[in-house]
Amino acid sequence: MLDTLRIQNYALIDDMEIQFGPGFNVLTGETGAGKSIIVGALNLILGARASSDAVRHGAKQAKIDAIFSLTAFSPSLKSLLEEQGVEWDDSELHITRIVSAEGRSRAYIQGTLVPIGILSQLGDDLVDMHGQHDHQSLLKPERQRDLLDALAGAEGLRDSVATHVTALHALEREIETLNNADRESARRVEFLKFELGEIDQAHLEPGEDEELQSRRNVINNAEKIFSLVSQACQTLADTEETPTTLDTLSSAARDIEELASTDASFQVLSERFGNVQSELQSLTDEIRSIAESPEFDPQELDSVNSRLNLIRELKRKYGDDIARILAYRAEIKDEIDSFQNKDKRLEELNLQQESRREKAQKQAEKLSKQRKKCASSLNQQITHVLQELGMEGAEFSVHITEKDLGLHGIDHVEFLLAANPGEPPKAMRNVASGGELSRVMLALKAVFAEADRIPTLIFDEIDAGIGGSVANQVALKLKSLASTHQTLCITHLPQIAAAATSHYHVAKTSEKGKTITRIQRIDEKTRIEELARLLDGTLTDVSRLHAESLLNEMAS
Repeated sequence: MLDTLRIQNYALIDDMEIQFGPGFNVLTGETGAGKSIIVGALNLILGARASSDAVRHGAKQAKIDAIFSLTAFSPSLKSLLEEQGVEWDDSELHITRIVSAEGRSRAYIQGTLVPIGILSQLGDDLVDMHGQHDHQSLLKPERQRDLLDALAGAEGLRDSVATHVTALHALEREIETLNNADRESARRVEFLKFELGEIDQAHLEPGEDEELQSRRNVINNAEKIFSLVSQACQTLADTEETPTTLDTLSSAARDIEELASTDASFQVLSERFGNVQSELQSLTDEIRSIAESPEFDPQELDSVNSRLNLIRELKRKYGDDIARILAYRAEIKDEIDSFQNKDKRLEELNLQQESRREKAQKQAEKLSKQRKKCASSLNQQITHVLQELGMEGAEFSVHITEKDLGLHGIDHVEFLLAANPGEPPKAMRNVASGGELSRVMLALKAVFAEADRIPTLIFDEIDAGIGGSVANQVALKLKSLASTHQTLCITHLPQIAAAATSHYHVAKTSEKGKTITRIQRIDEKTRIEELARLLDGTLTDVSRLHAESLLNEMAS
């Protein structure tokens, strides 16, 4: 609810703070005292356009602060605050609006600077103001639809429709993306196939380039290697003039072996000679093998260089090394496969789309049926309350027309009003009279009391053109409504003022040559004086007795 309103340097107000209470609050005062200034200040808090004319003469800026105490923050309110980076404590919301003498305007929530437009969005969760067209959420067809759903107990069904339609839209977007991508994708896939063929044709192996580089180094040194190996072979080779080292060693080994057969102390020496002989034989065979190896074919260098050049070109196109080239190959292969599987995917998506649309349509039809059933009853209830509020011959109706399936179903919902007999029904937003509109809103609020979650209601001009028994009915409806919502009403009617739980008096005074508007909550004695003035225009013993009687009547 609206807990505190502080107004500084706004219009005729220099500095004023109002503590509002729960239940039914009324503001009264003589015409021109400045009651409309209070409404104007609240409108600024709710995001209305600001004018430098609103700044008190001689002041640099006007400042309006409103503190709302909340038992709970709605999901939409929490989401809005999170988007703006505003921290809150789940119990209080502080909104500030500042207007400079030059007409510049700033808004703050919990001390955090926010765009002005955010205030009007916040207002949809905090306040409904009736009598001015600045902030009346019930004039919006979408709000009317939501209230009808709440009254019909159809919110769960509506959420189910929204879930199905959201999923349906996601499927439609995916289908559209696949269809729109056909031509461009076909050209891309042809190019990817060329790249894939070029990579596959190379038959790359991980680490192959490093092995080839090493092999090229060997081949480049082949002549020197071959010369040295050949010389080693010649040294080890057996000639007519000179026996080989291996032959000489073998002869010595046989001599030592013979010694070992006669003297065991030579056995170890004999074995060592045998090992050396075996190792030398192995070295001789390996050197001879190297000398005879085809690895030293000079033509191989051209082949290795050609392969390295191919790999270098593929690296330039597809990756810094073979591992990255092969990874890129896997990526484009997946993309090609995905495109080639597109038709199958489209078929699956179309089947899912058909199934989801059927489910959404079925739920939407159930929702529509429930809405229409509730609307029929609502028409009678609202029309009856309007007649109680002095709008004889007025007729209320909920107009439901079919529209394309959407998040909220297949219905366009709008509240219509024929204010007088013989008049065609019109959308409520087109009802011109502020007084009539306020009473329509009161009737709606009375019926929707439990379904409507906006905590604070403000009525201005609700007493226009009424009096007598109708004024009593309006007062009682407001009092009843105040049992579920904080209700603020600006009135000239004593019946309405007498029904309130908190009564505030607005007066215009002159101080130090300046006109100033003051507001204060009045006690029981002062309240009787104010009610007497509203009843008779003058203060007499009779009017005071009448005021006391009215207070007692409304309290019962």
